[in-house]
Amino acid sequence: MTETIPAPFVSVPSFYCPFPYAISPEAAEVDRRTIRWMDDFGLFRSATQRDYLATQKVGYFASLTMPHGFGEGLQAASDQLFWLFTFDDMYCDERVGDSSLDDLIQLLGRLARILEAPNARMLPDNPWAEGLRDLRLRLDRHATPLQTARWVEELRKYLFGLIWEATNRTASRIPTLNDYVAMWLNVTATAPSLMFIDISAHYEVPAEDMASPPVRALTEMANMLVGWDNDIISFNKEAFRKDRYGYAELQNLVTVLAHQNQIPIESALAEAMAMRDRLMARFLRLSIEVRTRSGPELSRYVFGLGEWVRGYLEWSMITDRYGDPRNPGDAVQTARIPMPRTWKQHPANDNQDPLPVTAISWWWEPFEVRR
Repeated sequence: MTETIPAPFVSVPSFYCPFPYAISPEAAEVDRRTIRWMDDFGLFRSATQRDYLATQKVGYFASLTMPHGFGEGLQAASDQLFWLFTFDDMYCDERVGDSSLDDLIQLLGRLARILEAPNARMLPDNPWAEGLRDLRLRLDRHATPLQTARWVEELRKYLFGLIWEATNRTASRIPTLNDYVAMWLNVTATAPSLMFIDISAHYEVPAEDMASPPVRALTEMANMLVGWDNDIISFNKEAFRKDRYGYAELQNLVTVLAHQNQIPIESALAEAMAMRDRLMARFLRLSIEVRTRSGPELSRYVFGLGEWVRGYLEWSMITDRYGDPRNPGDAVQTARIPMPRTWKQHPANDNQDPLPVTAISWWWEPFEVRR
């Protein structure tokens, strides 16, 4: 008889995200090519996992978050997203006793060197190292040197953040809210993906604009919004998989709030949504201030940050990555995780005062927005 597991999932609430739905017309073709790229490099553990990964609609993820992308720029963005998902599954979130923390740190150092010097053929027998090398070389051909440097720096920060996350998991440690927020900006891997907004659409944001404090703040805010939205949407899956497969302690905004404030999960989820909506309110206000005083490239980029947040939410509602919590090949029966089907018209909290989190309080500073 097939085993059935009851699934008392917490209810995933609707989201406030007043950016319009949009998708690249190349979505289906981008998805097919990303699956082919996965096959070319062998970025899976087994044939069962390969088939599971092929259904996750990563090409649609890229096309929803970067709807103005096209051609090789959009394709590289999609392939990078797939690399991040599979690398995270293989070496980070679901690493169960088959490799040590030291092994992971050594691997991350070598991957960082591939980013810096892709012609240095390190780890030639590792599919993820070779896939990363391919991405890096493609950016040399299809992005500007400045865009490539931005992406390399953000991906290097992601690799650094994985060390912090793995150390916490090894120690079964739930971090403080402030530490979690500070490091989650790196661990989510959203930042290198945001660097594809202009790459995928084949334009470049001037260096001076990208380096300005309000634009850096907006980029970090979009990064955090996606990270917190992911925490809220993926909580049920992570909790299920921890219980069933013995994966490590959850690193998630909901569990951090529940642990620090000693409150039930449902209360922590409501608090996480209130924090998220409050951040969205600040993001929207600063976005308008910057766009009304910016040139065309920067205006496109800032609007693209909002599209990225909306696109992630759209994709998360349709992909099996969050809807089906089981491992590929697991015959256990359980309910699908229900996702919201409507959008909130107003935020749960639109307070314009800074969130009481030291690591990000600078986002609420009174920036001087230049013309």
